[in-house]
Amino acid sequence: MTKGDASRQAAELIARFRTGYTTDELTVGEAEEILDRLYDLVDEALPHLCQLLESPDEEDRRAAMALLRELDDPRAVPPLKRLLSVPDLSDDDKVAIIATLSELGASIDEATLRRAIPDPEKLMRDAVVQVLEEIAEPGYAESLLQMIMEKSPDMRVAYVEDFIRSFQDRRFLLLLTALLYAEEDEVVLAAVDAVEVVKEPGTIPLLEERGQHDPSPLVRHAAGNAALRLQARIGDRPAQSWTEPSPLPLAHCWLSSIDGDGGQVLFVVRQQPDGDLWMLDLMFNDHQGIKDCFSAVSDAGELQEMMEAFAPVDFVDISLARAREEVARAYHVTLEAGRRLPPPLPLWQSWLEGEDPRALDELPLPSLKPSRQDELLAECEELLGLGEFESWFFNPDEVVDFLPRYEKLERENQDEFGEPTYEALLDEAIEVVVDDARRRLLADRLRHQTWLLAQLYEEKYVPLWALAAADALDEGVLVEHPLLRGMMDASFLNAAL
Repeated sequence: MTKGDASRQAAELIARFRTGYTTDELTVGEAEEILDRLYDLVDEALPHLCQLLESPDEEDRRAAMALLRELDDPRAVPPLKRLLSVPDLSDDDKVAIIATLSELGASIDEATLRRAIPDPEKLMRDAVVQVLEEIAEPGYAESLLQMIMEKSPDMRVAYVEDFIRSFQDRRFLLLLTALLYAEEDEVVLAAVDAVEVVKEPGTIPLLEERGQHDPSPLVRHAAGNAALRLQARIGDRPAQSWTEPSPLPLAHCWLSSIDGDGGQVLFVVRQQPDGDLWMLDLMFNDHQGIKDCFSAVSDAGELQEMMEAFAPVDFVDISLARAREEVARAYHVTLEAGRRLPPPLPLWQSWLEGEDPRALDELPLPSLKPSRQDELLAECEELLGLGEFESWFFNPDEVVDFLPRYEKLERENQDEFGEPTYEALLDEAIEVVVDDARRRLLADRLRHQTWLLAQLYEEKYVPLWALAAADALDEGVLVEHPLLRGMMDASFLNAAL
């Protein structure tokens, strides 16, 4: 590639980024693709970005600074400092330049800062007013949270203590409730202190929850004491909500079937006025709870592709009420597991509230007649042939001690059902791997999957297989359980590959 061709390619990539960035139509995947290609064209990209910095259009300058921060090249520092001295540049622009310089490792001394921004205190007050006007919107709060979480732990603590706490404004509660689940104890402790200062009765249950379930003894002690002090100070004053119902109409609540680790995905999808879909993505399982939470804007096609990427796991469009139940269940599991929630989750709680105007046809959970229990249990291994059960096997590290014997039987062509030696191996492995806790977990997992199967399959015997398998586990059936034997057989095969 000639230098001219590389320069033209860099210019085209920058133009693509600028268009998507300024129209909010740039997807995460497209941005990553552009950046991956620009990393190899930094020398050619820098002149174009410096030229874009001099554009009279503020959006052009912001797009250029966003790319310069990602490319992280020190050669961008001099043009940025020159731009800082432009007399008619707005204070907002100057703040963006200073932030970009800081990320590039170029500090600004106080004299330069005072020349660029004569009244930083006023700028700070104006910035706070703008934040408080927009922070009730979950998407804005998530962006602010992400900005905070990208800083060092010390800077996060300073932001909470020196900025948020000093204003004692209840509108910051949405952000503070998210920071109660930050990764670092010191950030959570700062958030606990800031929440207490606001004196909102509705935060007492949150502080009590951290006081009972946080994995850190230090946080539990601080949050529990803060809840007690707050209760003593405010008495029976009624709580006031600090969240607002989403004005966007609900489009879908897509819930996945359950994978072999008890994992599920929930997409709560609302429609924007422009027709695009704003999606809240929750990932959780039945032994760790909620593991991830984020939002994204997409169109119907992109959402469909995202769901198809989980194949053979399938999705069911459920009611908002059922979605709330699923999240509440996963939330309880998270607490019982002694884990913190993903910090963005409290920001989006309002998306799970309100009415559901859709009319969905939800089929009831089928009932199993006792007279059919044995018949359906004998057939339940057929579930492993369905896509929803493709990953239902035990982890390789759980069966590793049995692999030498399995591989010996495999070499001797005796690794088939009905072979006495192989049947004995299955019995022994099941007794070791499936203790009482695992038995109860699998029974609950199967029963939870039963309702989803009833929505996905017209054949009524499919969910009844799962129900019969769950009932047998409740009764303590292990080594003679057809589904467990099929799962263990698949586990040996998977571990040996």
